[in-house]
Amino acid sequence: MKPLFPLLILSLAKIGLYADPVSDSKIEFENEWVRVVRVHYSPHEKTGIHDHPATPTVYVYITDGGRLRLEHDRNDPTVRPPVKMGGIRFQKGVFERHWVEELDGVASEYLRVELKTRQVDLPDLDVRRAPTDRNPYESGMIRILRVTCAANSSCPISEHPEDPAVAVFNAGFVWEPAGASPVVNSSESPMEQVRVELKTKPVN
Repeated sequence: MKPLFPLLILSLAKIGLYADPVSDSKIEFENEWVRVVRVHYSPHEKTGIHDHPATPTVYVYITDGGRLRLEHDRNDPTVRPPVKMGGIRFQKGVFERHWVEELDGVASEYLRVELKTRQVDLPDLDVRRAPTDRNPYESGMIRILRVTCAANSSCPISEHPEDPAVAVFNAGFVWEPAGASPVVNSSESPMEQVRVELKTKPVN
């Protein structure tokens, strides 16, 4: 069995030293399939104005988070409600230019998995899953599901090993190319994993 720790080392070796244009974000992994960005908000933090491209994106919340005020160039501000650790959101991707303010004095963090693959079957409305919602989501482009890895055991093998994936667990993640061996949970407790499986090929 392949232990979890070496897989983390492989992922960390791919981390770029490039800062995202947003001061509270850092690109942690990037290849032809995905870009994974870690976003952290400090209590009452205000970011500078920045852009988000129209890229389909999966958000995995790895901590609880308070309300965020999003101030846009020309539109009225919006407030993102609080989120819970383990929550998931899939957004089809819209161009945005805004700055963000954390309103509740709560530090928070999430992973943003930006998809570089061919876009098909994008949802009109955001797809959301609460931390306790184990219903998978599947379209022609991606498959999002929760997987429980038993203590001291390999995680369940994907039913679609031909599809590469980003597997998020706790505050970390691994890139799993097609046919990769499953992650091993070497801890004494079960581990919950969010798998984002990619069904279409990279655009470039």
